[in-house]
Parts: sequence; C-alpha cells; structure tokens
Amino acid sequence: MSRLPLFDYPCSILNQLLLTRFEGGPLAFSIQTTSWQTVDSDRLHRLLLAYYRIQQANRELPRRLAWPLAPLSELMWEQQLDNGVRLLAIRCYSLQSGMGEAERLKIERMIFGEPCGVDCPLKYGSNLDGTVRELDGWIMPVIEVNRVREKREEIATNKINFYSHEEMDGSLQIQNSDLRSTVVASLHFAY
Repeated sequence: MSRLPLFDYPCSILNQLLLTRFEGGPLAFSIQTTSWQTVDSDRLHRLLLAYYRIQQANRELPRRLAWPLAPLSELMWEQQLDNGVRLLAIRCYSLQSGMGEAERLKIERMIFGEPCGVDCPLKYGSNLDGTVRELDGWIMPVIEVNRVREKREEIATNKINFYSHEEMDGSLQIQNSDLRSTVVASLHFAY
C-alpha cells in the first residue's frame, strides 16, 4: 500500500514526526529483531500505549502511513510475553484492522480466557520520583477516556495569553527558519 501525500490530512506535524522517527510504524524495529523476548517489556509497554493513543486520536493514520499489522499480530500471539503487552497488542490490532468488538473479545478469550480472568499489568507511566505506575490493562481504556476528558477540561478552563509575556524571550520569537517551513499548523489535541 502506498502512502498518501503527507499534507492531504490534518495533524501534519504529527505525521511528519511519525514519518521521520517511526517510518513503518512504532514497531518497525521488529524487522531486525529475531525474537520479541529480547525486547525490553517496558519499551513495548510504552510503544504500544503510544500506538493505542495515536489510533484513538486518528484511526486512519496507520493505514495512511502503511503501518503493517504483522508486528501486532506477532505480539498478541507470542506466549512468552507478559499479558500487558499482549492485551495492548490486541487492542491496537483491533483498532488498526477495523475489527469489531465481538471479534476482539473472541481473540481475547482465546488468549486469556474470560475477560479480566487473568491479570494484565501494564506499565502506564512514571511518577516524578521515577517510580513506575502500573494498572491493570483491562481498565486502561476507561483510564484513557478519563485522562483525555480531564485534559480537555483543563484546556477549556485554563486561560493562556499567547500574545504577551513579561520579558522578550528570544526563544519565544518566530525565527526566519520558521517562516520558510512548509508546515504551518496550530495543533493541539488531547490524545
């Protein structure tokens, strides 16, 4: 599948970042990986959570950027990986492939048994002191909905004056190189 032109759809800055840093998708590095067990599970948790959030923000992005489904399929069926990685891989696969909820639940039952029957610990970030925050992957979609809602409320209620600042800070000024860029956007979304 060929990629569509970069500037034919919204979020061009995000797309540019994904094309330059993650050409082939967040799991493209797996082409060089001989085994998923050699990849740090913390890294897989972070990548898959980002993958999930990207798809929640823009379901068309993986298709437009021609990200393959194979790495997600490999992850979800790899029995040696932790359950958090496998559950996130299933969720990402179902979003990217356009799979219905009934089919996703069928795959989750094949891999884990009854929903919420086994723990699927998911490393969900870290605190300021560096300790890892974990949650059960089964409740991650609800936590994500709340996270996005809270961020949107924060954006809506906090007034930010973009047009004044106390001192002339050179880093806040538009540089000539900024004006020559073909990417001009005002981008802010909560996902």
